[in-house]
Amino acid sequence: MEDAVSIGSANLGEALLWIGVYVAGFLLLTALAVWIARRRGSRTIVIDATLAVAQVWLALMGLALVFVVVRGVTSDEIWFAELPATLNWPTQPACGEAPAGGAPTLLCASVDSVGATIAHLGIGTRIVLALGDLLGLVVAAVPAVLVIIVCRQMLKGAPFAQLAARAFFVAAIVVLVAGIGAELTTSIGRSLAASAALPPPGGGELTATGTFRLTAPLWPVGAALVLGALGAIFRHGAVLQRETEGLV
Repeated sequence: MEDAVSIGSANLGEALLWIGVYVAGFLLLTALAVWIARRRGSRTIVIDATLAVAQVWLALMGLALVFVVVRGVTSDEIWFAELPATLNWPTQPACGEAPAGGAPTLLCASVDSVGATIAHLGIGTRIVLALGDLLGLVVAAVPAVLVIIVCRQMLKGAPFAQLAARAFFVAAIVVLVAGIGAELTTSIGRSLAASAALPPPGGGELTATGTFRLTAPLWPVGAALVLGALGAIFRHGAVLQRETEGLV
């Protein structure tokens, strides 16, 4: 699964327009949630609107999960945006020193990935790829789950409940494991797919790299630290909230 909206167009204005459509759709959803909250006479419009948007996002993640499972079972063709591969140039540009002045000049070039569609992959590779997609969806769903929990506790008048503190600690672990696991698993799946569908290095114009290109991102570590810190803050707030309630 892709983790961002990607638009391709020969015209920059058209590409920006489509990006604007996606942004406008999100803003329209937010405005609709605010309007519904106002119609109901809510005194917590921001919380209600945020809760509604988070619930819609979580529902979309659920639909995406179903799509991933169905695609893994029924589709025989899989598109790869970055399949690790090497392209043997007919005449390999030789790297050298840039000439003085003149127009922009290509000094050298290499290819380490290609966009490709592969059919008839083995079940093992398909499972690995599907697992990477599912872990990515789990990471994408975590913010929505946290927002829903915190907003509901706010509406109950107990923003620093133990449930919220525990949710942040659990989210930290989930983001750390699933965030690294998603990228690592997807990298393994791509390398397996390339090795299965492409000839080995030197066996043609477009070949597999002959190596496993694995990626272990660092952002899940930072995100987990932030979530853990928020969990500690909410836990401290829960203690203060209980002490305040005891004084009333």
